[in-house]
Amino acid sequence: MSTVWQTRVRRLVAALGLGVVVWGAQAQSTDPLVVGEVIARDRCAVCHGPCGQGVAANFPRLAGQNPQYLANQLKAFARGERKDTAMTEKVKGLSDSDIEAVAEYYARQKPGHTPSGDELLLAVGRFVYERGNRHSGLPPCATCHGPGAAGTTELPRLAGQHPQYIVRQVQAFKERGGSRDNAIMRVMSHRLSELELEAVAAYLGNLK
Repeated sequence: MSTVWQTRVRRLVAALGLGVVVWGAQAQSTDPLVVGEVIARDRCAVCHGPCGQGVAANFPRLAGQNPQYLANQLKAFARGERKDTAMTEKVKGLSDSDIEAVAEYYARQKPGHTPSGDELLLAVGRFVYERGNRHSGLPPCATCHGPGAAGTTELPRLAGQHPQYIVRQVQAFKERGGSRDNAIMRVMSHRLSELELEAVAAYLGNLK
């Protein structure tokens, strides 16, 4: 082997070795954000994307989510209080600090959104979200979720969420499917018409 090729091989081996060292250091890091990033990449990215933007509309966007809310939901999956076969498997073996780290990582990612050009539908959605429907006894969604739907420690960020995902979750509350049950959301889901639900979901998905 020529001296040139020997040099190139040594450099390649060194580079690969460095990569292993860097990955190992990252995996063993005590920095919560690094730990959270590793967990997100290794366990969550296939469905939620590496930055929490969601691969498809059947998976929620996690970027920009309130970290305490997200951590609480992950812990609920770990305890079996929320039931989902895939999520139960993903949180298996994670400590509370691991869960809090990945929640904080996602909270710091840039939120996404689903732009809509249907101005009339967005106007209906905004009206229902902010003012409800007095004729059907539907209170404003903003009463609980706030004017910007940014989320709290108890309620999820809805701004920028996949519209189809929002629709499915509201329908799950209506059907009391799985572990999705909440007295307020159950009432809201029954009083929302299909058009109102579609409009509100589009409005929320359009928010940044």
